[in-house]
Amino acid sequence: MPRKGCFAPPAAWLAIVVTSLVLLVATTARGKDWDVVKINGRDYISDEDVKEFYRFDRFLVDGGDRLFKHPTLIMRWKTGSQTIYINSILFNLSFPIIEHKGHAMISTVDLAKLVDPVLRPSYIKKPIKFDTVVIDAGHGAHDVGAKGIYGYEKNYTLDMALRLKKALEKRGFKTHLTRSDDTFLSLPQRVAIANRIDDAIFVSIHFNYSGSRSANGIETYALAPQGTTSTDGGAYMAGSFLNGNVRDAENIALATAVHAHVIHELKTTDRGVKRARFNVLRGINKPAILFEGGFITNSTEGKRIHTESYRDELTNAIANAVVKFQKAVARR
Repeated sequence: MPRKGCFAPPAAWLAIVVTSLVLLVATTARGKDWDVVKINGRDYISDEDVKEFYRFDRFLVDGGDRLFKHPTLIMRWKTGSQTIYINSILFNLSFPIIEHKGHAMISTVDLAKLVDPVLRPSYIKKPIKFDTVVIDAGHGAHDVGAKGIYGYEKNYTLDMALRLKKALEKRGFKTHLTRSDDTFLSLPQRVAIANRIDDAIFVSIHFNYSGSRSANGIETYALAPQGTTSTDGGAYMAGSFLNGNVRDAENIALATAVHAHVIHELKTTDRGVKRARFNVLRGINKPAILFEGGFITNSTEGKRIHTESYRDELTNAIANAVVKFQKAVARR
């Protein structure tokens, strides 16, 4: 749960991605604890409580819709939905927004593990100070990944990793590749490589596929929090605390930075910031995301991915996002 106490105006750095947005939270909170409501064994916070705490200056109710507005930030909820929008970026929640006594209620898990890190990254407790990015090119060798119309996923991910390495080094970061050629690495090997690197974050690069040739767009994954389901349909895990869950807040903040930058700079379809327990994220001891850079099975998107210019655009957007993330979590 985000703590109520003395606040300085934080940067809503999702907003930084889109314009120069800043969410201005009052310098003092209300001086009392969150009004937690237990519903069917789960803790929730009301829309009114969220509106007061984050000092949104307009709050509109229209049936099941909730609109929280600040001059530079808009958040939208809909009761019954497991997604919300913050400045037009789609986020998948761990639990649906529910209605209770005329209020829209958000789970405390989603408030603490998603909304607060997105709106106030500078309030993440003990954030990592990093100067290195571990870049993981998905698949390799006999593990070709998805077969697209124009090529194999393993080749696109390696090319992207090499381009991202150059882009990040140009911006002053050190980099480490889990693979730099057409080599096979198991998922535990990738995790072990990443965990040996100090003062680093982890970005795993993939491209998507679907049996439906019409599927398109960008997805960015962070590790699902303890006691939640996964966006990809993974089972509910009541007591499972994974190594990567130590960095839940940073994971979602990093995912948001990358996702929002790519959506904004490339004007591509937004499939959302999502949560999953992918093996490559489960054991990571540092902030980590898995990025899906589009569908190679879609004729239009696959053709774009096949071009060097598009892969350059993707890598530059990701590199710019890493810069923003580093500045955001360091600001306090």
